[in-house]
Amino acid sequence: MALSTTYNVAGDREDLTDFLTILAPEDTPKVSTFAKTKRMTNAYQEWQADTLSAPSFGGILEGQDVLAFQNQAVNRARIGNYVQQFREQWMVSRLQEASDVAGVSSEVANAKMKAMREIKRDIEACIGSDNDRQQEAPPSPYKLRALGKWINTSPGSDVPAAFRTPSASIDTTATASLGESAFNDVFQSIFQQVGGRRTYTLFAGPSLKRAISKFQRQEGATTAKSYMVTQDATEHQVDLDVTVYVGDFHTVTIVPDLFNGILDGADVSATTNQQKARGYVIDPELVGIGYMLGIESNELPDLGGGRRGFILAALTLMVKNPLGLGKFAASS
Repeated sequence: MALSTTYNVAGDREDLTDFLTILAPEDTPKVSTFAKTKRMTNAYQEWQADTLSAPSFGGILEGQDVLAFQNQAVNRARIGNYVQQFREQWMVSRLQEASDVAGVSSEVANAKMKAMREIKRDIEACIGSDNDRQQEAPPSPYKLRALGKWINTSPGSDVPAAFRTPSASIDTTATASLGESAFNDVFQSIFQQVGGRRTYTLFAGPSLKRAISKFQRQEGATTAKSYMVTQDATEHQVDLDVTVYVGDFHTVTIVPDLFNGILDGADVSATTNQQKARGYVIDPELVGIGYMLGIESNELPDLGGGRRGFILAALTLMVKNPLGLGKFAASS
């Protein structure tokens, strides 16, 4: 018996739903939360750091004249970072712009929007990387020094030893073995440098974030509980998420972040062990982004092939004093 079916009849119209979905990591917490500092007016932006002299309480004899003086600016130093340009291009042919595309009302508007999202990811990934600053010498462009290099015992010879991050403020414990003691050691080290209890933000990779959420709990074949959670059963949920940790020397907000310690051009979603374990302890008063050119959209003349343009930004990362910051830098 002859039978018409969906697989042997020509002419069935395509059913292409009017949706366009993009699933890719694109949260940019550092770019979104870092303070915007003074606008750059030079490709190299500098700022000054200083420290106090050692305490002196030997006493003074009655009637003793002032015979010796001290240079109160002797410890002052200039620190700086280069600008870096970021750019994402787009172009749409005349025929494509005239086409009816599912889920896209305007191919040009979609291209601009996607380029804007991509450049924010570029900036976020660069700031969280281990890149060092680079002066432009064609064909090598200007590059900024990123957090991974600033928060380092050897950030560069241009950073005086008095302002470098101490080794005790950088933890390299394997994430699976990270306990509260090692976690708090980092903040104790920072406290010993800044001398005060402060509020920090920890931009943490997913493995580091999970390790922190397991604090106060022991897991194994037989689970021993040292921290009990009591919740109303009508809520139908178990909340074991740690987003704010209050310790002896700090209050820290933990923000999950995939854009730490990744390489240029790497696929963010193919997370490496370093990326998952990396975390930056940031004092909001010590870190900022200085824009020379804000994130801006530019459209170029159509030379016949179609509309085209680019998104551009030029900025640097300002770390006022690396001494007051910390890092979790495990390789796994």
